[in-house]
Amino acid sequence: MRALAASAAVLLLSAGARAERPFPFTWTSGTEAKGAASPQLWLTLRSGRPTPFDQLEVRGWVGLGVARNVDVHLGVDTDVTLRRREEKQLDGRLSALARFRLLEADQLVGLALLARVAVGVASTQLEGRLVLDRVFGDVLLAVNSAFERTIFWDRRDAIETRLEHAFALRLAVSAEVTAGLELRARQALRASEYQGTAVYVGPTLSVRVAGVWLSLGAVAQVASHKADGDRGNGQPIIFRDDERFGLRLVVAAPTMTR
Repeated sequence: MRALAASAAVLLLSAGARAERPFPFTWTSGTEAKGAASPQLWLTLRSGRPTPFDQLEVRGWVGLGVARNVDVHLGVDTDVTLRRREEKQLDGRLSALARFRLLEADQLVGLALLARVAVGVASTQLEGRLVLDRVFGDVLLAVNSAFERTIFWDRRDAIETRLEHAFALRLAVSAEVTAGLELRARQALRASEYQGTAVYVGPTLSVRVAGVWLSLGAVAQVASHKADGDRGNGQPIIFRDDERFGLRLVVAAPTMTR
């Protein structure tokens, strides 16, 4: 039994060192190994608002380990939005993210800071994120707190500020498979005015086979707090600027560059 627990702990720690994503929405402190490259494809589907809304986010990234405790992710983000049957919107951005690991997850607590910038024709996104995680035997816990600001060059009337808080838990099922749960709360502001809070929860699954890993998760909105102007609008769960459901798949094939 002790040997099994030790093996699971090694699995969790080594996965963190290779910066695999045990959770598709929640970040962990583990960075890419120095000299490693990790081509990644992210597919995110957001669906369900009071007005017809479906959005597919496609992110093509390459993660690079630049130091023992630092990695960067460079690539392209593309959002395809369908608001009505006859209307489509395409928004693409060049994206860069840096992750700085300050403490290891097998110490008192894992600690990392993330900074992201995504620049496009229609908008620019700036994000800062605090990441905490901890390994307890065969269990990994992670907590995130993030601030995101969007600058719209086309002056559209939309939410420009989001706050996100996340809690995630995973359990090693085998040497190649882990399963878990994510809980997320997202707050929105527009022109500094509170727009509402949405709470999501859902299962996650990560699999590593033949040098490829994938992370899959689905969340559903289970509660919300709406701004005063939205109360009594006939939408008992959702507030108007967030979706009911989210689905994300992340696939990567890590390699060593030197």
